[in-house]
Amino acid sequence: GDYSLCAEGGSYATSGSGSPAIYSTADITVKDANLTATTSEAVVIEGGNKVTLENTTLTGSNTKLNGQSTVATNVLIYQSMSGDAQEGNSSFTMTGGTLTSLAGDMFHVTNVTTQINLSGVDIVPSNDTFLSASADSWGKSGSNGGHVTLNLSGQDVTGNLTVDAISSLKINVAAASSLSGAVNADNTGSAAVTLSDDSTWTLTGDSYLQSFDGDLSNVNTNGFTLYVNGTAVKAG
Repeated sequence: GDYSLCAEGGSYATSGSGSPAIYSTADITVKDANLTATTSEAVVIEGGNKVTLENTTLTGSNTKLNGQSTVATNVLIYQSMSGDAQEGNSSFTMTGGTLTSLAGDMFHVTNVTTQINLSGVDIVPSNDTFLSASADSWGKSGSNGGHVTLNLSGQDVTGNLTVDAISSLKINVAAASSLSGAVNADNTGSAAVTLSDDSTWTLTGDSYLQSFDGDLSNVNTNGFTLYVNGTAVKAG
């Protein structure tokens, strides 16, 4: 975006539908703060913009869907096409702190390409969907999926990652991270996982990938099956 905003310290609370603690149509950095949205998504990023959080406590409770939203979510990353945010790649970066969802999926990505970077964040989910990348009510039907690169560094994540037929997901599990969840369990979209030698992935459901890069001994199939390009692979 053309604007950048930096906030350090303090507590910020919003109430009411459609009132996230952070609505980004610019580049926003928040450090050492406490952010709470009581009825809305905690963060909304629109278009090619960035939110960076450091050592911040962020809580959302998306108990009432706003406007065109069809998915209750804690962090919504999208392009509304309303013209108030430039298009392009967006990002959500969080280092340290706590990310809490009291209602809704932790992340929902639609009609945009984005990068989500998480490092050392304490994640407190409200359901078992960590991330959904899918078409929603914005954009041109058939080309309004979500395209996500999820980078985990020193990060523990529990929850499923879903991707619909017109969406894609690349997950990099690195630097002593752990992922516990199913990826693309419905075998609907495109998903890829890269797993470092010091990181682990534990399946909580059958998972379907187009590609896997890493040592399969670091994958705990947990009684489920990992498919890569349609073929069941032998993992740990």
